[in-house]
Amino acid sequence: MRRIVVDIPESLASARIAGRTVREHWAAVLEEAGVVGADGEATRLDGRLLALSPETVRRIALSEPYGPGDLLVPDEARIVVEHLGDLARAEALVVRRVVAALGRRGVVLHDPERIWVEATVDVAPGATLWGGCVLRGRTRVAGGAEVQTGAVLVDTVVGEDAVVKPYSVCEGATIGPDSQVGPMAHLRPGAELRRDVKVGNFVEVKQAVLHDGVRASHLTYLGDAEVFEDANVGAGTITCNYDGWGKHRTVIGEGAFVGSNTALVAPVRVGRGAIVGAGSTITRDVPDDCVAIERAEQRNLEGRAPLVHERNRRRAGK
Repeated sequence: MRRIVVDIPESLASARIAGRTVREHWAAVLEEAGVVGADGEATRLDGRLLALSPETVRRIALSEPYGPGDLLVPDEARIVVEHLGDLARAEALVVRRVVAALGRRGVVLHDPERIWVEATVDVAPGATLWGGCVLRGRTRVAGGAEVQTGAVLVDTVVGEDAVVKPYSVCEGATIGPDSQVGPMAHLRPGAELRRDVKVGNFVEVKQAVLHDGVRASHLTYLGDAEVFEDANVGAGTITCNYDGWGKHRTVIGEGAFVGSNTALVAPVRVGRGAIVGAGSTITRDVPDDCVAIERAEQRNLEGRAPLVHERNRRRAGK
């Protein structure tokens, strides 16, 4: 077997393809081809031929001296990367091989032509990927997990039997077993969902730990927070974590219930089993098993609505 030497132009070496630099990409291709450390006469390859598969590189190493007209060279080798358009074409072929390899390992693929998985990603057998999803960086997906259409995962860990629903974006997050994210949720760096956590549509989580069984089903922001087991966070709830100078933490105790449209002004703690009434702005700690309500008293002005409408109509000049 011939030794393979790849000539990589310096202008291309640090470019990225399928989650790796070109240097890292070639090192991985040579290792998979089994030609690293091979003895014998050296065959030089043009490092711009980034679409070459490990199988092709191995055939070249076993063949007569390599040349552009050799029958061993498939069409993929004809992509000589000289500009970004070429790089995009080569990358698409590399990603297609990554996705095909996942299918051979037992990953369930729906519409694989539209699935984008970088070479640095690990997806376990038994996981399911749907068309339009994008998996990048150091993302890890466990068996039984499902990543649905349009979801984007970057450097994210997805536990067993978890579901990432359509059009959710997860960056630097950890999604525990049996958890559900989305649709259209945003997990930012430091978001950690433990077991059986539900983060629903239009929920954003950042630098926060959600313990087992937590529910935040819709329209919520949880930043710089810790939410303990089985707490329920109602729609429209936000942790007011930034005062213009620094970030502050919110703690929600085990089994607490936070009503809809609540503002939790950090630093603040809602105790275990406590209830916060909907529409409250909480600025002081709520003790365990306490009911906290902060609202202005409602006033009903009977029969005044037509007068208000008339005043507003005149102001609008109508």
